[in-house]
Amino acid sequence: MLNLIKVGDIMSSLNANTADNLQYPHRRLLGQILVDGRFISKAALKNALERQHATNEQLGRILVDMGALDETQLKAALSIQNNLTSLPDAMKVAAGVHHVLGEMLTETKRITSRQLDTALAEQKRAGEKIGGTMVRLGLISASELDAMLAFQHQQASTNFEPAPLRLGELLVSTGQITRQQLEEALKKQKLSKKKIGQILIESGHIKPSQVSKGLKLQHMLVTAALTAILSFASIPGGNTAHAGSASSKFMVTASVVARTTMKTIRQVQEVVITHADIKKGYVDIKNGSKIEVRSNNISGYMLNFEGEMGPFKAIHVGCLGSQLQISSGNGFIHRPHHKGPMTIDLNYRMFISENVKPGTYRWPLMISAQSL
Repeated sequence: MLNLIKVGDIMSSLNANTADNLQYPHRRLLGQILVDGRFISKAALKNALERQHATNEQLGRILVDMGALDETQLKAALSIQNNLTSLPDAMKVAAGVHHVLGEMLTETKRITSRQLDTALAEQKRAGEKIGGTMVRLGLISASELDAMLAFQHQQASTNFEPAPLRLGELLVSTGQITRQQLEEALKKQKLSKKKIGQILIESGHIKPSQVSKGLKLQHMLVTAALTAILSFASIPGGNTAHAGSASSKFMVTASVVARTTMKTIRQVQEVVITHADIKKGYVDIKNGSKIEVRSNNISGYMLNFEGEMGPFKAIHVGCLGSQLQISSGNGFIHRPHHKGPMTIDLNYRMFISENVKPGTYRWPLMISAQSL
């Protein structure tokens, strides 16, 4: 049975367990943050990426022009993007309304409502904590559970240290109040123990409608941050259920949940385009990504590629003899089932769009893996 421990202990454990990942942190792409937080749909992102491919405009600006996003939402998403680069950094943004574990996992679509109901029924039968039940059933990994518990502890913190997802910080980053107004409100909060939104309203700095909108915005960003945290925490090894902890009857009737996890071993962060590259029309990146995938699904799994094409009109991805051509910012490669971990090196040929100038550009693609 899992016991609650201090957040510092959990963070130390997370730091040790994710050492390999933290050597190669990569920032969560804006489009992914917006989809994770339910700001926009995947269809809207696809349309925006297609337009970006044709115009080379900034993705956020395109989404605002399309009416899929407003300026406040864009500023808010950008304000946390730099924090979503690694598990410890993402954990620091914790704020917002405290939710129970099951709600957090269904909100981020890590598990379904049906899976949660199954876990709750088994928890009642076994008389254990819900997190331990979920790990035992294979619904989440032990590292994902630790990450969720740490996030909950951070949310419950009563300190007044700034964090991007605290309501006051969001109101500052979106230009609705000034830093000085927030600092004055925080001083009053220490004495009155009132909520920061109420203090700002009473001080005349903001309207009740702005506080309501800010709280909704906070909830969406918390969902995006939690999704990123679960992604960072999905580390293969040591996360399987312990068969000995379940009764014989349960082990006979339980279903095996399809599970695919991916660990980033190495990832190039930038692409340098030279005059010579522009002349030949493309840039070759050999071993641009190195990943490790584990999957128990006999049907295999998909490697998904999503991103913002930026200066490139098309990208060819080479993977263990398979070839993928990406021209709209999204694509996938099917991989067959294999026993144990599989290390995969990915090579890229990136075809440069017209009128692109020499320079250093952000890596355009984000990789994930999922069961079929």
